[in-house]
Amino acid sequence: MAPSIGDQGVGGEPTYAGDESAAEGPDPVIGAGITLLGIFLMGTGGARDAHYVFDFGVLTAGLGAITFVLFVALSAMKQRRARQVEDDDEAPPPAELHEPPTA
Repeated sequence: MAPSIGDQGVGGEPTYAGDESAAEGPDPVIGAGITLLGIFLMGTGGARDAHYVFDFGVLTAGLGAITFVLFVALSAMKQRRARQVEDDDEAPPPAELHEPPTA
């Protein structure tokens, strides 16, 4: 019997083995979304001369930008750590140090 698409994945790729996003870190899209919400509030508050709404939008956009940068940094750190662990597992053991032969 021939393998089905569910057995081998689309295009011969391996099937999805589990949630890989947990190893990658938090999603920076959350911070980008908060920033866009803040920009929207700034636009609506500025158009209606509602200074308090505009100021709240500035605060929201700033917090979203900080969240975005923080999540990008955390994701990069987690990926670097995972890559180092993977490289350490694949590296051959170090050669033992021997004294040079004496003549």
